[in-house]
Amino acid sequence: MGLLGHAVPPDGNAAVTGEGPPNHPRSYTCSACALLSGTVGAIVRNLPEEPWEKGIGPGIVDKKIMGPNDSNFMLMGLAKMEPGVKSPPHRHRYTQVFYFVDGKGQVVVDGEKHEVGPGSVVRFVHAEEHTVINPGPGPLTLIEVRVLPRGQTVWE
Repeated sequence: MGLLGHAVPPDGNAAVTGEGPPNHPRSYTCSACALLSGTVGAIVRNLPEEPWEKGIGPGIVDKKIMGPNDSNFMLMGLAKMEPGVKSPPHRHRYTQVFYFVDGKGQVVVDGEKHEVGPGSVVRFVHAEEHTVINPGPGPLTLIEVRVLPRGQTVWE
């Protein structure tokens, strides 16, 4: 028995099915403590089984790892670009970090081109204009993290 007399499986986790938090429509596992408190805490998802969503431009798709309903200061996602695709040049008022997982490409930061590949990390902290280019031949995959500065509450 767990806290307050509720039954808890031996592994300490309980499966929850049906509709989850927004952007998490599939089944997930959460800690027994989260279930007892009435909030969802830890979430275990099988990201490879989840569908890709439309990304920032044509030929770019993403999957939310941590969406706006999961945190009030951080977003995280997996993005994939098809060969021959270039993201539109843009900038943000928040910190953004890319960690490249697969493929080879370039990141253009304030007009300066940098080669990237698996293990490359790129960080934008001062609203630098940036674009990601995938010259091919295969897909370019990266993990993206966005963090709002203190006091900012809007993703721009």
